[in-house]
Amino acid sequence: MTDPRTPPPATWQEAFSRLPLASPPAQGWDAIAARLPQPSRPRRWPVWTALAASLLLVVALPLRWLAPDTPVGTAPADDSAVAALQDESARLEALLPLLADDRVASGSAALMSGELELRLAAIDARLRDPTLDARAREELWRSRVDTLLALVQFEGERSWLAAQGSRFDTALVQID
Repeated sequence: MTDPRTPPPATWQEAFSRLPLASPPAQGWDAIAARLPQPSRPRRWPVWTALAASLLLVVALPLRWLAPDTPVGTAPADDSAVAALQDESARLEALLPLLADDRVASGSAALMSGELELRLAAIDARLRDPTLDARAREELWRSRVDTLLALVQFEGERSWLAAQGSRFDTALVQID
């Protein structure tokens, strides 16, 4: 208790300074800690699982990207070669519309593109023949991929020239 003979404090600061210092009991915190529930050890397996999964992705994805698309050993050698050629043909055909721009073309560029497309149409017509043997079918698919590759390269070159502000010109020599 405070002494009744002392005058009341004039400010809050004086009032608080007159309060006795509070000191905790000697073993107060130990008593409180004993009543609290004990924390369980956190599980660390999610961290290790995430690390293992990311490591698997780092290793497996590049291997998947480098692996051939056709399963190895599921077909005879000729069939797997034809399947690989068909896959390459499909990739090139998917790339061709991205490169080709038929809105504007010079006469010589349209002629070359048309000739390559006619060659593809002739190859496709021969591929429809059900009496083809495996070797002839593989050669036709190889020819189709080569023709598609030439067409994709031609259209890519034409697009590149157009982006540079130039045009396709078949003249070998320019005379001033």
